[in-house]
Parts: sequence; C-alpha cells; structure tokens
Amino acid sequence: MSDYDSDTNSSDSSFLKVDFYEVQNIVPDQYKDKVDKLNKILQKEEKDIDQLKNLACSEGGLVISLVRAEAWQLFLGLSINNDKPLLNLETIQNHPEYHQVDMDVRRCLKRFPPGISYEQIGKLQKQLIAVILSVIAEHKELKYYQGYHDVAVTFLIEVGQEKAFSIMEYLSLNHLREFLKPTMEETSYMLWHVFPLVSKLNPDLEEFITKSGIGTIFALPWLLSWFSHSLNQHIKVVRLFDYFLASPKDIILYVIAQLINARSDEVLKAECDMIPEDLDFELILTQATEMSKEYPLLTIKDEVDLRIEYESNFLKSMHEEFAMRKRVKKMKPAGHGPPFANAYNFVPLWRAPRMRFGLLFFGFSVAAGLWAIVRSNN
Repeated sequence: MSDYDSDTNSSDSSFLKVDFYEVQNIVPDQYKDKVDKLNKILQKEEKDIDQLKNLACSEGGLVISLVRAEAWQLFLGLSINNDKPLLNLETIQNHPEYHQVDMDVRRCLKRFPPGISYEQIGKLQKQLIAVILSVIAEHKELKYYQGYHDVAVTFLIEVGQEKAFSIMEYLSLNHLREFLKPTMEETSYMLWHVFPLVSKLNPDLEEFITKSGIGTIFALPWLLSWFSHSLNQHIKVVRLFDYFLASPKDIILYVIAQLINARSDEVLKAECDMIPEDLDFELILTQATEMSKEYPLLTIKDEVDLRIEYESNFLKSMHEEFAMRKRVKKMKPAGHGPPFANAYNFVPLWRAPRMRFGLLFFGFSVAAGLWAIVRSNN
C-alpha cells in the first residue's frame, strides 16, 4: 500500500459508493436483460471475451460500473486479482514531472464525482497523481502529456486506484504509446489518417478542411483524451471507453472521422471543440465500426503517405524561397533602386495556391497544437 493509500482507505472512500457508484450501478429498464447476459458471462469460469466485447460495443455498452470494473481488465488480458503496488509518496514527489502533473490534476475538477466535498476531491487528486506518476516512473521511456490525466481519472473513478494503475500501465504501452513518445512524429502521422477517412464520408467537407487550412487541431483533445476532455457527463465518457477498450486500438480515428462528418456545420465554422451532450454517439459508434471494416487503415496508407510527402516538399520549397528572399534583401539594401523595389520582401509567403496554403497551415497548426497539448511544460 502506498502513502497515498493511507490518506484514502476503504472507509474514507465510502462516499464514492454512496454518492456516486449507487447511481452508476442503477440498471435502466431497457438494459436489464443485457446486464443479466453480462453478469452470466462474468460468472462463468471460462468467459466468452468475444461475446463480452460485442455487448460492450452494442447500444448502452457495459451499462454499469460493477460490470466495467471486471470487463475492462478482461479486454486487456489483465489479471483480475493481481493489482500492482504504486510508488511511495517520496518517489512520486521527487519525479521531474510531478509539478506538471499536479497542476493538470488540480485543473480537472469537473471530472470528479458530483456532490462530494473538496476534502474528498483532494484525496482523489492525490490518488490520480499517484496512478499517473507510478506509470511514468516505472517506464522511463514514456513522456507525460497533457490529456493523459483525463484518461487516468476515468479509470480511477470506475475501478479504483490499484486497478486504474494496472489499466493505465497497459494502455500506456499499447493504445496510448504514440502520445507518450519524446517526439510528436507518430501522433502526427495518426492524425493524417483523418483526412482520407473524412473524404470517404464527405468529399466536399474534406476538400474544405484541406483548402481552408483549419486542419484537425480541434480534434486533438478527442484523440489524446479519448474524448473525456470534451464531454461533461461521466456516463458518456465511460460508454466511449467501453467501446474503445473492446475494439482495435485505431478505432478512435474512425470515430473522429464520423464525428467530424456529423458536425460538418460546426467544423466549417471551426467551432468544434466541445461536443453537444445530445449527440447520437450510438449511431456514430455503429458507423465507425462499419467503416473500419470497409476501409482498414492499410488501404489508405498510400494516400496518407502521399499527403505527407506533398506537404514536406511544399514546406521545403517555402524554406528555399524564404532563404532566397533573405539573400535578395541583403544584396539590395532598403532605400536603393526604383520605387517599390523592396515591396517583394513583404509579399506574404503563403500567397500560394489555396491547396498549398491549407496544407501548410495544417502542418504548422498540428505541430504547434501537439507541442502545446502533448508536451508538458518543463
């Protein structure tokens, strides 16, 4: 048991079961038969994981917290009763990422159960910090990013500190691994898949996104936090987590593409950060599953690589043009030559075809956005 556990033992944490988990474990009438099926699977010695995953992906997901606490671990192949100990308090506080994690955790008050005291929130925050830094310290190749805490707090609330640590450790080495790398290269490459996927759904929308240069910067929090940063209702967040944990790891890209298409009006106005609570996510998840079967990522790899190559060549040409202008400026000092001789120096570099401008803007916006969101401030 870690020093953080001593602050939040089973008797201290009973408020969760009274004020929050009782509500989370109320079975709606329309899902009573489904919960019976889920419980029967979990009670068997030989559990049908495929059937469990199918139920998790279908309407309503796993429905209640008690089912999730066991099913989520089964989906990841984790032992149900073999929780790993967390790091002690001194080790956690001495970690170089401690202050950044502490600041992020203090800012995510909306993610904690409603109706609890600040003292109780403080205990959960300590547990959350312990979960995050126990994973990061255990695997030194992992670099914390802002948004990681949004994922971790969801598991902390649903399954408790020890199980949350086990789940986050597994996800950090698998589903979230690209986001925890020292560079942004792999995360950026993932985002490039959104364009061709949107094109399959809505070519006009994809063309607008490319030409206008708005990019997919608004979708970064969705990807990095599994949508948990942009949804206000905990029940909506865990419903998505049911789906993500029961599906292939790249399924989130299809969900993002379907969501962009569903909110095309807002995307066209670049006002798509938060997600309306009345959005029909069940339909989006069904469509994402169908799309992943019709268009596996390997089938669009050539298109993704072509887009990246195009942008790389364009940025290279822009760099060469910029260097040439600097040389011309040095050769022709201001104030010499005919009137307006220096005007060329002030022509914006992105006075280029709209397609090129869109790709350039997207490249810079993704780079800047990823640097701000993925990398913690050292």
